Amino acid sequence: MKKKFGLFALCLSLMLAACGGPAPAVEPDEPEEKDEISIELSDKKVSIEAGEEVEVEIENYDDLSKVKVKVEDEDIAECDIDDEIITITGISEGKTKVIVSAKGAEDVSITVKVIEPELPVVVTPAVLFPETPTYVYHFVMDEVTWFNMLDCEPGYEDLAEFFGDLQLSIDFYMDFTNTTDTSGDAVLYFDAAGFGKSFTDALSEDDNFRRFVEILMTAEGFDYYDDSMYDQVVDMKDGLISELSEEITDELSDSENMFKMTWNLDANVLTLMTDYEIHSVTIDEYDGSFTLSLYSYDLPNDPVFANGLDMVFYPDR
Repeated sequence: MKKKFGLFALCLSLMLAACGGPAPAVEPDEPEEKDEISIELSDKKVSIEAGEEVEVEIENYDDLSKVKVKVEDEDIAECDIDDEIITITGISEGKTKVIVSAKGAEDVSITVKVIEPELPVVVTPAVLFPETPTYVYHFVMDEVTWFNMLDCEPGYEDLAEFFGDLQLSIDFYMDFTNTTDTSGDAVLYFDAAGFGKSFTDALSEDDNFRRFVEILMTAEGFDYYDDSMYDQVVDMKDGLISELSEEITDELSDSENMFKMTWNLDANVLTLMTDYEIHSVTIDEYDGSFTLSLYSYDLPNDPVFANGLDMVFYPDR
């Protein structure tokens, strides 16, 4: 058996030798090279003002993956990405770059130039004062003012509220006389007669008069009140309103003072001086108005000023 196996092996060796030796090894296939993806942008150079934003689009965003952006100098600009839109925000003046990267793609950059915004040229108008000889302030008489002026007792709050709801205004005036370019005389007063007329007109309206009578009858303690009683009061309507208007007008006139003062102007600061008070106010350079604040301690016996007033005077054009 051994001889036979040896002979067989010898024959096999001879056959292989005759065929030219062992078969060559098979080379493995080389992988195909893929084309590199390019990042395509709508802009590669932008210029913006500090505080402004600009958007750059990644035009082939759907072909990319793992897209990221970053700014080289975050003191100059900031950036953010939302899908295919890159938003760049200017921070301060200078130049920097926004780097855009994606998987399998070569980075691309956006050159960013940030400039400081041009400040608008503000032309400050010259203060013209006084623009007119008379300045006016319209003061709306509120519930508290009416309560103080009428010296209302408890139970008459509704009457003061009713008068306050009429929204009647009394006009305060300031006349400027003997003026030079920067100084002169002035007087502050209010129009009691004009207020009395507006009060009469408002109270004469049927709805207002009916409400006034209802409140007055209740305040006076009437247990009941009907249309027949109202009809009786209507017959006295004109006389009642006239008498009440005269009383209110006299009350205002008695408390009215002609507040005489002098004034001078330095740049846009107006100084008003009485014998015992000095008020410095600023003239608005655009509408010529100024605010004069008077408080209860300035006018302790005046019901209109009982809680103080911030009076904004405008030129009476």
